[in-house]
Amino acid sequence: MHRYVLMVLFTWVILLASNVRAKDVQLVPGETFSKDNFTITCGQSTTHTPLALNDCQYWDDFSNKCLFEKTTYTNENLECVEKCQRWDKFTNTCFYQSKCTFYPSHMTFVRTTCEKFDDFNNTCLKMKDTKIGR
Repeated sequence: MHRYVLMVLFTWVILLASNVRAKDVQLVPGETFSKDNFTITCGQSTTHTPLALNDCQYWDDFSNKCLFEKTTYTNENLECVEKCQRWDKFTNTCFYQSKCTFYPSHMTFVRTTCEKFDDFNNTCLKMKDTKIGR
């Protein structure tokens, strides 16, 4: 019985001590909280950095090398691919590559592609942005 009372008393003291000075503070990036000799500054989270995976889009069988790599960006369930949209077979050159931009605060990608291409000057005349995500 004496042992049981000591265990209950010990558990009660631990629970009481763990809640004595607890305080929840919510900060936005850049905001600072100070109390006594203790300061906390909230920084930008880096947990939402997309994973970039490269894969060969155009392969040269003769020289056994990759001529152009595409990049697939993923973050959680979102995916955006940067790839060559205008490939010249004679010169093995990419004249226009799509571009992915990630906005962590909105959890979205924006993919920029070429909607209208000038084959004579090998330039993009009109670009199009597509939102991928929320």
